[in-house]
Amino acid sequence: KPKEGGISAVGGTGSIYTFYGPEEPLFASLTENFLKKDLPHVMPSLDLAEEPLPLWWTTDFINASPPGTKAEDEKWIVGEFNCSCVGISRCLAAYCKDDTPTAGWDDITEEDKAEAKRYGDLMGEKALGILSKK
Repeated sequence: KPKEGGISAVGGTGSIYTFYGPEEPLFASLTENFLKKDLPHVMPSLDLAEEPLPLWWTTDFINASPPGTKAEDEKWIVGEFNCSCVGISRCLAAYCKDDTPTAGWDDITEEDKAEAKRYGDLMGEKALGILSKK
């Protein structure tokens, strides 16, 4: 979420990041609906029906429901799809900013380094699988 008084959660704005895994019960309805009902319509909606989904991409969701709405009744809308400049959020500590001009790999916690490596390894495996089929 954006820092107090801010309107953007973009990296470097002082935003507070909370990481949730794919099995997070809080977002079970969103995950289920997006993966099973909505995702099959994404590429056709973009006039790219014959193209596969990008290998590495993100979706920013905005909860459009009034406060207090039950999780299973929440309405989520897509704020953006990002497949051209996807970062690994676990590496934000290495992001150079005015107040951290020398930030780098050593500033990332060991836990976050392990997660970043897991993401990278997974994408490498998926890419190799795609290329091996051609």
